[in-house]
Order: sequence, then structure tokens, then C-alpha cells
Amino acid sequence: MAIKVENIGGATGEVSGAFSHTEVYVGFLENFASLSEPKERSGDGAANTLEELVEITADHTFEADFGFTKLKAIADTVGLETTQIGSPTMSAVNENKLTIQMLGSKAEILGFKRWCKGRDLIVLATEFESGNIRQIGSAKYAGRLLEASSKIEPTVEGENTTTLVFSDKQKYDAPIYKGIITLQPA
Repeated sequence: MAIKVENIGGATGEVSGAFSHTEVYVGFLENFASLSEPKERSGDGAANTLEELVEITADHTFEADFGFTKLKAIADTVGLETTQIGSPTMSAVNENKLTIQMLGSKAEILGFKRWCKGRDLIVLATEFESGNIRQIGSAKYAGRLLEASSKIEPTVEGENTTTLVFSDKQKYDAPIYKGIITLQPA
């Protein structure tokens, strides 16, 4: 079925950048029971609207006793960049990069950085104004901790932060997840 496109764009409210620094979630791919994806452009069950090409409407589910770990970043340090990579005429895909910065160098932050290293991930982050929850990673191409750095400046008033960059490559921009976020049980 063809998607009818009549009008695109035009602000419907206040538009802003930024993500909520208190709503970043990381889950390990091996702990999921099921993951959903946006609909395909063609074939059986193809998208009927532009929104269906980038929205995930079904809930992700975890195996028993697992869920997302909630991170608290520094305000105004969570950002998302999507870049089309590859040949535009052959196999163009999107590389999505989500950067967060956390305050301090507590053992739990440094341990979490090490725990994520080299593992397949699903990462969620909530846009500040719209409330859209954007996702890095999928069952087919998991997110990864691409970069991880810690910085402690020499002066007392200097910076003490840990920066994490999560990345994936998909056919689409980091999709909008509309399902339930299940947190790691205590």
C-alpha cells in the first residue's frame, strides 16, 4: 500500500531540543524476551503512514527479574545525532549516536561503564518538550557503548564527569518507542 503524503512540517506547539536528563534507560539485549520494531516500507504488514515507519507501538518485554537500568545524567548534556552513512544509491543507513554525561566518578558509574563495554544494548532517552522516547539499538542491530570517557580536572572547581556515547546503525532514525518502560526490579 502506498503512503499518501499531503503536508509535512509546521510546528504544532513549542519545539525545542534537549532530552530529559533524568529519563535515560539502558537494557541488555540478552535480557529481553521480545523487542518490536517500526514497520517496513514495503511487503506484508508495511507501514500505512509516515509515523509507522519510525514508531514502535508494542511493549518491549524482559525475561523474569530483568528490566531497564535508569541513569541520571547532567542537565543539558543528553543529545542525539543521526547521520545517513553509506552510499545513497546502494545501502544507505542511519547511524544514531546518543551522548550522555554523568556527574562524578563514583564506583557505581565507573562499574556501569565497564559493565556495558562490548555488550549488546537497547537505550531509551526521553525528549524534553515532546516526551518522545527515542531508542538506540534493535534486535537486528544492537546498540553499543561506542565511547566512554571519564575526566577529572586538576583544579578543585574543575570538571569531574563521565561521558557515555551509545550508537547503532539502522534503516531509520532512532525510532520513537511508545511502549511501557519496565525498570530493573530491586
